[in-house]
Amino acid sequence: MNKTELPLISVYMPTYNRAEMSQRAIDSVLAQDYPNLELLVVDDASRDDTWAVLNQRYGTDPRVRLFRQASGQGACAARNLAIAEAKGEFVTGIDDDDEFLPNRLSSLYQAYDDQFAFVCSSYFWDYGSHRKQLYPDQAQIGLAELLDVHVLSNQVLVKRARMLAQGGFDVQLAAFQDYDMWIRLVAAYGKALRLAEATYVVHVGHELGRITTSPKRLAAQSYFMEKHLPLMNERNKQNQLFYRLVMEQQKLSFPALLFFCRYGLWGTKIRYYLKQKLHWLIKLRQQLLTKGIKGLFSGK
Repeated sequence: MNKTELPLISVYMPTYNRAEMSQRAIDSVLAQDYPNLELLVVDDASRDDTWAVLNQRYGTDPRVRLFRQASGQGACAARNLAIAEAKGEFVTGIDDDDEFLPNRLSSLYQAYDDQFAFVCSSYFWDYGSHRKQLYPDQAQIGLAELLDVHVLSNQVLVKRARMLAQGGFDVQLAAFQDYDMWIRLVAAYGKALRLAEATYVVHVGHELGRITTSPKRLAAQSYFMEKHLPLMNERNKQNQLFYRLVMEQQKLSFPALLFFCRYGLWGTKIRYYLKQKLHWLIKLRQQLLTKGIKGLFSGK
């Protein structure tokens, strides 16, 4: 690819207290086979040596622009700062604990079409000892399907002007920030295009112990529901209620399973029902994914 013939793609990345992990993410962006890019990293007032490490390692790289928020304002504010400062026609993001595969930007750009709100791709969940591909099929995702469940990914390639027109990420959301943003873009500009090839890696092995039932996350889901309720049909509402049930780790009775299955996504719902019945097996599987067979018996 000839750099002068390609539009600039601006990649935004918020970071906080992840000096080591963030370097893997940054290096994966700088290793892209798409030549015309810039990376805007926003340190959200880290308390460790992240800012010093980033400046020392990347401060002289012309492709990298470093910003620091004087006080912690959260990932959404950091992303919005980067998008406001970006110079590219297109923007996309990366989380500081994730990773681009080398052809990510080139494949997204080659597939981009203005008739779609944006383009994204399948992605890998990396558990540490095992990698699983999610949504390994190409699809055009409309608003009704997206309001059922988040079937896209946490990062997309979109024109910067469209992000700015929608006001960027909602700083009031402690969770579901990407989901909320993609819904607004699809509502405004039409269907999204999801590619079958996985070009993004979500590293989840280090965070499987997190508590998804935290009050902040539950409050964010309530705010998310209230915000998008006018767009939802009955199927969407019931599927979002099911997701709330999962978040709260509530038990699902067989009659309730039958009720929720009326609104589609029956495979997901049956798996959740069986998960409760086979909790010990699910826990064993999770340990195998993160530690492998040898690690399971190491006692660590």
